[in-house]
Amino acid sequence: MLEDLNQRISLMEKVCDSLGDELYPAFLKILCNVGSNGDDDAKQLITETLVHALLTGRLPSGRMSAWGAENACGNNLFGQTRSLGPIEYVFTWYAQPSGRSPLPIQGFHHAASELLDLFSSNQNAKYLYCTKLTADIEDPLDGSLSRKSRYAIGRFVEAWESDKSTDEVLNCFLDTLHGDSLSRLVNLQIQYNLTLNR
Repeated sequence: MLEDLNQRISLMEKVCDSLGDELYPAFLKILCNVGSNGDDDAKQLITETLVHALLTGRLPSGRMSAWGAENACGNNLFGQTRSLGPIEYVFTWYAQPSGRSPLPIQGFHHAASELLDLFSSNQNAKYLYCTKLTADIEDPLDGSLSRKSRYAIGRFVEAWESDKSTDEVLNCFLDTLHGDSLSRLVNLQIQYNLTLNR
């Protein structure tokens, strides 16, 4: 196990470089896997590394079309993409056109839940990520997020900071984005799936 944070980040960067164009969503799958299957030590190791990467501007990011940067044929216009970290990438992928195949609601809920559980396992990581997201939504000129997405993510950050449960936090985002009828439907579907898997 690497003790030095810079060595850990260098290793993470090598892994990310090896993924090439498949970095996202492959990196998200790695983080979600740690979030769902990792023990406390593994989660702390990963979140400490991500915190340091975030503070030093080395957090692996995924490229996504800037808001409104698709032409009539659905192709990305030259140069109009933005770099997004893991949580905002998943939220943006679900909430607005991205140039990728749309993220289904169940895929969004699964990925977002695992990421939130992972980052919430380290209070420093959670605090820094909330600070980052707040700065992102207060910069409309960046072009990454639509007005509706910024507002929904803002409500999500408020709920996450107040230590609500993961389901409550995600419902806050979905309620703001779509209205509360969708989150109720999603909760019923999730409960039904859990019942089937028992």
